[in-house]
Amino acid sequence: MINKIYCIYKCILESCFADNKKTNNTIEKNLIKKKSLNELKLKLVKHKRVLVTSEETHIQYDLSITLVDKLIHIIDELLNTKNDLHKLASTTRYILETLIITKLLLKEENYFVKIYFAIYNQQENKSNLIIQRLKYEIEILKKYAEEHFVQANQNRSKYSTQSNDDEQRLQATKKIMEENEKIFQQLRKEALKDITIFMNQLNNYGFDALSIMLEKDTLQEYENKLKEIQSLKSEKAKQLSKEQWFKSYFGTSVQHTQIFQKMLKDTRSWQEKAEAVGLKEEYKLNYEMTSAFLHFTSYSLLTSNIASQDEIDYKYRLINQYIKQITTNISIFS
Repeated sequence: MINKIYCIYKCILESCFADNKKTNNTIEKNLIKKKSLNELKLKLVKHKRVLVTSEETHIQYDLSITLVDKLIHIIDELLNTKNDLHKLASTTRYILETLIITKLLLKEENYFVKIYFAIYNQQENKSNLIIQRLKYEIEILKKYAEEHFVQANQNRSKYSTQSNDDEQRLQATKKIMEENEKIFQQLRKEALKDITIFMNQLNNYGFDALSIMLEKDTLQEYENKLKEIQSLKSEKAKQLSKEQWFKSYFGTSVQHTQIFQKMLKDTRSWQEKAEAVGLKEEYKLNYEMTSAFLHFTSYSLLTSNIASQDEIDYKYRLINQYIKQITTNISIFS
């Protein structure tokens, strides 16, 4: 049944691309639009002195050249994946999202500032997530360390001896150590059932020592990094609040505490962004089709991950149209 459904899908694509086959419209020919990105990059580099005349235009230029470089890189990666359907789907979606952003850059005059400085909030959020992960794993380790302590004490009470006989005391100590190792290995076996990053270091440190090391060293390191990011973010906010070019986009009464909290935030979903630039239906169709491959579904599980020629042609036709509009938008923006 699954194979039948997949065959129907392939037949639809084959009928869509029947004319392409007659004209020998190959993948390589479809990829001709990549040339426009390389030409745009050369143009940006050549005219940098003319384009960059202020802090404002420096940001616009930096965004433009970085965006073009990123697109060239992911297209090159796509070409090296040997018809990987998952890579094809993710690249198609990424390039559509890039198109949406370039349209927003033209439509909303202060959007380039939001995109450029959003990295401060994103880096802070990323650091917070890592810290949350560490704290979560430290608590798991502490739970097992406490259980290990309780069981080890019970074991010590069970096998310890009051005898003055050295041989008996030695045998008791040996038994306690053997039983403690069994307790540790059993708890370790249970601990490894949890989804964690650091449990593989248990044999080297044990529960208690590993939790202390993570809390005092690793967690402290990331908390220091977070403080550094927050400090840089605060300094940047203070700097921007004094810049005349920034005020021209966000108003003359700028409070630095509100810059990253409100002014530079874009809380819209991708669907809302797409709708804002007239790409609502395009995004919906692209999202639904690529999601079938990018998320765990019966379709992504039971169908081949090797893209057929027709699937490649279909995605590359979309990619080429996206790239054409992107290069036009960046040329205007920069």
